[in-house]
Formats: sequence, C-alpha cells, structure tokens
Amino acid sequence: MQDNASPANAGQVGYVAIEQPFGLQPPKVHCPICGQQQFVEQDDEYLETPCEHLAFVFGGEEDEFVYASDDFAERFARFDAELDARFPDDEARASEAYEDASSFYRDLFAQRLQDLGYGASLLALRITYGGLAEGNPVWFSDVYGFDYALIREDDAE
Repeated sequence: MQDNASPANAGQVGYVAIEQPFGLQPPKVHCPICGQQQFVEQDDEYLETPCEHLAFVFGGEEDEFVYASDDFAERFARFDAELDARFPDDEARASEAYEDASSFYRDLFAQRLQDLGYGASLLALRITYGGLAEGNPVWFSDVYGFDYALIREDDAE
C-alpha cells in the first residue's frame, strides 16, 4: 500500500480524455509503462490480461468498475466505509450531498481518484467511443488507471 503523504502521491491525478471518431471499435489499450495489452479479444469475448501497473478499469457500457487491483479495491473499500459513516441511513443516501460525494461520473472522476488517495503517480485515460445500437447512436467512456508508483527497476530500463 502506498503512503498517501509520500512525494509520489503529491499533486493531482493525471487525467486524460480521448474521444475516438464515431463508429470505430473500442481501442486495444496497452499499458504506457510496460506495453502489455490489457484486454485480449478471443472468440467474441474480452479476456482480462492486466499487468501489474493497472489499478482499475471502469467500463462505460457496464457503468461500473470491471477490474480492480488489490490496492484499488482496498482504497475503494475505505472510501465506501467513509461514505457509510458520513451518510449512515437511506435518507442521507438519498441526498444531493451523497450524490456529490460518491459519484464517479465524468467531471468528478479525477477528484474521486484523489479522494481514494491517488496523486500525480496515477494516469487515468478516459477513452470515449461510439457506434450504432439498434439504429441509434450510443457513446461509452471507459477509464483505465495506470499506477506509475508501481514501476520497478526493470520497467525503467
């Protein structure tokens, strides 16, 4: 687990938004640290192939985290527990304040990653892509988080 006060976590999370032209397939995302492809398509199915640098993947189509490293899962559990303490009942969770504090939607994503204790050593790539579904245009945004604090000496060579 990273020390949230360390220099590696100082500063803001790197958050980059990329929009693909309409109609292209979702990209084959590779780790910017080691180059490993994060999902591999096999027989019309996507298989997870996360490298050690991948902290999370938020699937836009699923509207949830579809992959979480152990470190990310621990951070998220603490974040969730803090929310439960601040908003202890159904009435409190129905409030706008709860929505503001818990939402990971587009404009708040980078802030929530900061709330989880990440800093400048995390690079989050939000990739938006669109196509047709039943004749109507649809757009999805997937977010991939790569933790540069996990670079080992052999990664740097």
